Amino acid sequence: MGYYTQHDLEVIDGSNDLIEALINECKEASYALTSNGDCAQECKWYDHRLHLVAFSRKHPEALFMLSGEGEENGDAWREYYRDGKMQLCKAKLVYPEFNKELLE
Repeated sequence: MGYYTQHDLEVIDGSNDLIEALINECKEASYALTSNGDCAQECKWYDHRLHLVAFSRKHPEALFMLSGEGEENGDAWREYYRDGKMQLCKAKLVYPEFNKELLE
């Protein structure tokens, strides 16, 4: 079995051709992503961090944003990669305060 995640990759600074280069270099990325960075299918890409850290080290000028949504409720995140470094940003679900003026 395993844990399936939907991945989307965006090149924020740099050429979108880098997505296709990653797919050609990394077999797991070819299952996860289309050539424009959209989700190809839900998959188990457990080593995505290792792959993207190494790939971003080869392209230090580029900034990559990988978004993921897992199969569990609320499991959504974004990771940013540049020059072999990574920042993880987990999604937060926030409910607005009660406002009696909004009662219908």
